[in-house]
Amino acid sequence: MRSTRWLYCVALLALSACTPDGPAPGPFEQAEEKVWRSVNRSHTGADGIFVQATLRTFSYEIARIYSESERAGLTQQQVVSRLREFVYAFIDGRYPTIDGTDINNLYFQYLIYVDPNFDPTNPIEKSKFDAWRAEYVRRLLGVVRDRMYPLLRPAYDGRWGNTLYSRLVFTIYIDGEDSGLHPRIDDIGDRTFLLDEDGNRYAPSGTAGPYPYAFDRPYHDHLQKTAVYRLFFPNRMADRKTAIVTDASQQLSLVIEGLGAVAERRITWDLPLIYPDVPIRRLIRTPESLAND
Repeated sequence: MRSTRWLYCVALLALSACTPDGPAPGPFEQAEEKVWRSVNRSHTGADGIFVQATLRTFSYEIARIYSESERAGLTQQQVVSRLREFVYAFIDGRYPTIDGTDINNLYFQYLIYVDPNFDPTNPIEKSKFDAWRAEYVRRLLGVVRDRMYPLLRPAYDGRWGNTLYSRLVFTIYIDGEDSGLHPRIDDIGDRTFLLDEDGNRYAPSGTAGPYPYAFDRPYHDHLQKTAVYRLFFPNRMADRKTAIVTDASQQLSLVIEGLGAVAERRITWDLPLIYPDVPIRRLIRTPESLAND
């Protein structure tokens, strides 16, 4: 039987920290493990195919970045830089127009709401846009660091919490080694849906069919032992205004149809997710990491 602890170690590629002979985990690594358990759910079908889905919340990503930085012996300034780059990756990403103006990338929003005549080739106008964009990130990270609230929490603002820039983001891992089956998975994104607590289904949105980007597709057309894919679900109903998941939501699910010999696999999260309290907010560098400078 697989254990969640074993899967956690594999996912982090940090086996040394999972063995008795490895270094004692720091506070952020311990927090990440607890968060990982909170955001992961799994399903094993009667056909032997195992599916694990990670709801990549903002708290999970913050815990992951802090933990990786802690293990690498980085400084607090470097942690902030990594957080900033993570946010930039989402606000600068390419998204289908159908996702809606208010949750498209910041460049698109700037054209709609701030300066419809913006000319990115004009150095002065480009400088104004860069300052506006940087201010968005500065304010968001200020919310993250606000000492009135826990570092890890269900919501930060209307776009970041259960969602990453207004998108519910999932990484799905499939393991069919115990089943001996090799089902078709090249279209698995088209057969994976978000299910809200009222039973409404929503399809993923991406620039490569259902996948956010081409590299998010499964590598093989048919399952070869294991596979991983990623999906984005814009947190908006068909009216492009009403959120699918809100602070009042009590549950959400992923449904995967026609994988292996199971007609429908359902993976469910009860909300709100519970996050651990982190006793510190800044990295404390160990003598070992200082010696490596």
